[in-house]
Amino acid sequence: MTAVDVVVVGAGPAGSAAAHTLSTSGADVLMLERAHFPRDKSCGDGITAHAVDILHEMGVTFDRFGSKAVKTYGGIIGGPSGEMFAAHPPAASDGSPIECWVVPRLLLDAEVAQAAVRAGARLKEGATVTAVTRSNGAVSGVEYRDGTGVHRAAAKVVIGADGAHSAVAESLGVRHSSKRHLGFALRGYYEGVSGLRDDLEIYYFDEKLLPGYGWVFPTGAQTANVGIGLYSRELDRSKHKLREILDQFIASVPHVAQRMTRARPVGRAIGWPLPVSSEHRRTVFNGAVLCGDAASLVDPLTGEGIFTALVSGRSAGRAALKALAADDASVGVLRDHEREWMKIAGGYLSSGRLLKNLAKSATLMNLIVRRARQSPYYASRAIGYGLGTIDRRRALRSIVMKAVLNPSFFRH
Repeated sequence: MTAVDVVVVGAGPAGSAAAHTLSTSGADVLMLERAHFPRDKSCGDGITAHAVDILHEMGVTFDRFGSKAVKTYGGIIGGPSGEMFAAHPPAASDGSPIECWVVPRLLLDAEVAQAAVRAGARLKEGATVTAVTRSNGAVSGVEYRDGTGVHRAAAKVVIGADGAHSAVAESLGVRHSSKRHLGFALRGYYEGVSGLRDDLEIYYFDEKLLPGYGWVFPTGAQTANVGIGLYSRELDRSKHKLREILDQFIASVPHVAQRMTRARPVGRAIGWPLPVSSEHRRTVFNGAVLCGDAASLVDPLTGEGIFTALVSGRSAGRAALKALAADDASVGVLRDHEREWMKIAGGYLSSGRLLKNLAKSATLMNLIVRRARQSPYYASRAIGYGLGTIDRRRALRSIVMKAVLNPSFFRH
């Protein structure tokens, strides 16, 4: 049996952020990753500005990816009516433009995991965790299998960062997300896409699928990550498969269709589940915590999960450090994990839930796009709310105040 301070299950952004935080402070950390790097993770590949900042703190700079990383500065949003607008979010406090990036997860996750290894964490690939182990009612390690058999690793704290189908969460008695709190997405890579700019493009293209949308994110001069994301209930009501909806998106949005006439798919499209934060999943246990998708922390509005994975991975690592220092891994000590990620991302996620519900209205979405087309001010802020560079609660307050003080805003 291996014995370490902390076992981190999963070496994606959440697990690697946790391992990096712990190892930087001298903890003995073992990361168990089911796959072998480089391994793909189906995703839109968009890295928003607040996630970029955390990656930089971990020593992950985008020059490491060369031409495989694409810097973006703005966004395009299209409404169900077919109208659209383009804008950059408001500049940073120092006046510099907001930078987002698009990096294939095949490359990003491998680099983030290596950042944890450089900090001192040990990474074991090809290790599938099947359950947590317990001692006196508290989690005391994990059981995993690899090519040589079944093994156990003892730990003072276990961090579950093993994704939407988390074995750690299941072993802790956490149920999978219900349909109300579960989305699905499908992503394909395409070459020969024309007219790409430094924009993240999002299109609410079918009012029956709202708040679902399609996206086009540039991965090169003429290559793009193209996909769709929608909630489980809307998917069921549509009576269509994700592949059919992706094809519909590409064919039905004029600004997309005309640029995809000569595009060719590269490989096959891959789908994945989106456990959104409205599930309110428990994240702290005696001897264990959950983070990232395992904690159901996907943004309900956009389906983005890298930022919340990094935030919650970092908070999990800091809470585990406190538990190690106190020689106490009880819920009372590890609760700092939940307090920290909620302080940083809780308002972002809760306002995202409310904005997601507003985005179910085709009338409201068309109005937002129309107003943004008329006003650079509204356009810039709409992009900022979507990218998370402006406090979304301001958007909600603005909508409420306009409804009270200027109701005519919503009638034109």
